[in-house]
Amino acid sequence: MKKTSSKVGFTLIELLLVTGILAVVGMVVYGTFVRGITIWRRVSQPASTEDVGLFFKNISYDLRNSFKMSGLKFRGGKREISFSTRIRHHDRGETEDSIGQVTYSFDRRKNKLHKSQANYSEIYRKKSGRKRVLAEDISSLQFEYFAYNAERKKYSWVTSWQERDEPFGEEVKENLPLIVKIEVGIPKGEFKQKFVKTVSIPSACCWPFADEEEK
Repeated sequence: MKKTSSKVGFTLIELLLVTGILAVVGMVVYGTFVRGITIWRRVSQPASTEDVGLFFKNISYDLRNSFKMSGLKFRGGKREISFSTRIRHHDRGETEDSIGQVTYSFDRRKNKLHKSQANYSEIYRKKSGRKRVLAEDISSLQFEYFAYNAERKKYSWVTSWQERDEPFGEEVKENLPLIVKIEVGIPKGEFKQKFVKTVSIPSACCWPFADEEEK
């Protein structure tokens, strides 16, 4: 009578197959881990270029649609700017174009960029309107204003514009700067990355003529 062997083992093909499967599983797990780290880094970044781009898009649109309006002066400082412009007003579920005032400001304590918006009716009733955050973890914000100085007979950049009811350059009420420069800084490791945008204001027309400059 023959004795049967009770030993159980794996063949070479089975070992190779298992090794291949483990290698594939390991690659999938590693790829998922790497993607997770990438997403975590993007989420945990202090500020993204997309946030700065959204801020530039909003303020550029509002500046290009700004205009002179009695009682609502264009006021600008280093870290805050306020002016009248065309806005979209939401009331009772409906959206309509309206005239109002927008304010862009920088909260240095919370490192946030804010936009406040109020229509003419809200301003008349001395209501603050709607305020929202456009970007977070911002390290700096600075505005500059380009205009013609009639006394010096040349164009120059200034860091304030009619903040104290004292127009720069020509003595014209409700005056507007010709160009606004916006500089935003975001932290990047031990350094700061800067983004700069210049926006011309069509309603600030007109630039002084040559013969007027020579007078």
